[in-house]
Amino acid sequence: MSRYSPGHTAWWCGVVLSLSSMVVGTAASAQTGTAEPPGEPPAQEKQDSAAGASDAAPSAKEESTKELAPVVVTAQRRKSAVSRSVLSGDELRSVPGTGGDTMKALQSLPGVAVADDSSSAPAIRGSRPSDNAYYVDSLPVGYLFHVGGLVSTVHSDLVKQFDLYSSAFGPEYDNVTGAVLDVTLRAPRTDRLHGSLDVSLLGADFLVEGPVTQNQSFYFAAKRSYLDLLLNTVKDDDTGVILTVPRYNDYQGKYLWHLNEDHRLTLHATGAADHLALKVPADSSVALQDPVLAGDSASDTSYATQAVVWDGEFGNRISNKLAIGHTTDKQTTSLGSALRVTSKTSEVFLREQLRVRPTAAHDVLVGGAVQSIHADYDLNFRDARCTEFEPECDLTSAPQKHVIDGVQAHFYSAFAKDRWQVSPDWALTGGLRYSRDGYLRRNYTEPRIGVEWKWSDDTLFTAGWGRHNQFPEGDQVIKDVGNPGLWHVRADHSVVGVTQKLGTGWSVKAEAYHKKLTDFVVADPALNYVNGGSGEANGLELFVKKEPTSALSGWLSVSLSRARRHNDATGEEFPFAFDQPVIITLVGNYKLNDRWQFGAKWSYHTGAPDTPIVSTTTDPDGRVRPVYGPINSDRLPSYHRLDLRAERTVSPTFSYYVEMINAYNRKNVSGYTYSTDYSSRKPQTQLPMMLSVGIKAGF
Repeated sequence: MSRYSPGHTAWWCGVVLSLSSMVVGTAASAQTGTAEPPGEPPAQEKQDSAAGASDAAPSAKEESTKELAPVVVTAQRRKSAVSRSVLSGDELRSVPGTGGDTMKALQSLPGVAVADDSSSAPAIRGSRPSDNAYYVDSLPVGYLFHVGGLVSTVHSDLVKQFDLYSSAFGPEYDNVTGAVLDVTLRAPRTDRLHGSLDVSLLGADFLVEGPVTQNQSFYFAAKRSYLDLLLNTVKDDDTGVILTVPRYNDYQGKYLWHLNEDHRLTLHATGAADHLALKVPADSSVALQDPVLAGDSASDTSYATQAVVWDGEFGNRISNKLAIGHTTDKQTTSLGSALRVTSKTSEVFLREQLRVRPTAAHDVLVGGAVQSIHADYDLNFRDARCTEFEPECDLTSAPQKHVIDGVQAHFYSAFAKDRWQVSPDWALTGGLRYSRDGYLRRNYTEPRIGVEWKWSDDTLFTAGWGRHNQFPEGDQVIKDVGNPGLWHVRADHSVVGVTQKLGTGWSVKAEAYHKKLTDFVVADPALNYVNGGSGEANGLELFVKKEPTSALSGWLSVSLSRARRHNDATGEEFPFAFDQPVIITLVGNYKLNDRWQFGAKWSYHTGAPDTPIVSTTTDPDGRVRPVYGPINSDRLPSYHRLDLRAERTVSPTFSYYVEMINAYNRKNVSGYTYSTDYSSRKPQTQLPMMLSVGIKAGF
């Protein structure tokens, strides 16, 4: 039950999210990116920063005919190739079964697991989705996915490039033990005013962009769901719960001003909001099993970020990036009589990074950040203290707590990294990060190293190691509810890999990794929570890629892994909740001509772990309570699904696609619904076979 936001930006808002999702058992928490900007600019940043037409995105006609950019599998001069995957926006948008949502396409990459069809939030290499760090244009976002992972908050047409750092990433990334997901948005167009409208199964979005003056341009995009306008409520016949159709919206705005050839200012504005509501009738099985859940429940979540970024080039050897911004997160949640919580978090941040290339062999990056966070919260809830180390989360029997408080905290960090091209064939990267947690009053120093060996023009070997830490979940550290004396969760990443070009557009990449995790938080009767858990993850990944050098393109992703958790106090060891030992994804696209493109995606993974109910007990009031077996000792049936896609470009300004989701109607199981007395259960199935249609019109 992943429940919190990993970044400092909204970790107090994560208090509310963790409490609400603890009750409903969903991953509804905010997915905030860590507040430190990535130190590696896009590979073409210098070219993109030039004024005039070179900064413009391709025209509509060019976009309709251009080939897909390849996945990058070779080393680049300014970015480490250690455990890094790169996809272009065109590749992400064309993956079948995603509805054109770029972030949902991440599921097809090696090492990525998701909870079920309703969630796109990725669990990567033995870590939860909330253990990842998310960046959009080097800035923090309140969360990257709506409604716990149903659809992303990023406008798909704006995505220029996506970088996934699965392990042992550089010291420019902090407060993350999972993976780094770094999204780069393109620059606004500068040739003329453009606009587009996309309508899909779940919602509609629009985009307007163009020049303001010769050196200034902008874009603004917004998305809104509309199913709530067509359908009010849906009743689950198995549980009796009445669900109001979720509502969400988001926006992204960018104003780009080229001061001269070497300097530019960018104004950013992003935001998102989600509304969820449900009703649990008193006679439903859910209310009879946990009576405090009866009644109306609702959750309203939102965030907004505003920032100014200055990018400067000082000759060929020095560049600078300075970011100043503000982020606000709000949360209001109610859940029957079990939960009434509100919170508002405000962060002001200042970040600086300086890149110096003193010689042709050295590329040095130094930087730092200062963050000031203020939060106010009102928490009135049943304190069940649920973590992944406790199988039962009964709210009715938990004590009631009511806490009204606020907090002011400051965080500081600094890092340095040197990428040394020892010879034409060897490159070494060494880095160190220091961070100061002003709330928990902890200091952390993290070394990170990487090695690249170009054995031949077609073969590249890589290896990396890094130490990483992450702030605990929000509710686990506040006074009167958690333990302000906790340490950060720690992870040591190790990875080795090889990339081989095979000719005619084919390549293959293989990586083996080991991740050791310590200081997981477990419940404690005296201190509320303590650092008392550990874990490890091991795996082997294979990525075979066919570049779009001909009509056929695509890739095969295979992951073999094992992820475990260990309760250091009790000695209990069990599979990680997202442990899926075998994951296979096959993506294929065929471009028939400039008008038609066809695609297919087949995915398979081992069934997710499940904690079985082995017997029951009866309370004095007559309520039947479950008795659980060992944590995650059972598994759901294996998952597999085929998605098909046909895309038609009618004109440079009009196109549409049709997708067949779950084409052979596989009944994949996401979990079980139990009868009131737990004597029987029914499988809960995921998406059935369904048709999805999307239309894009522009001017």
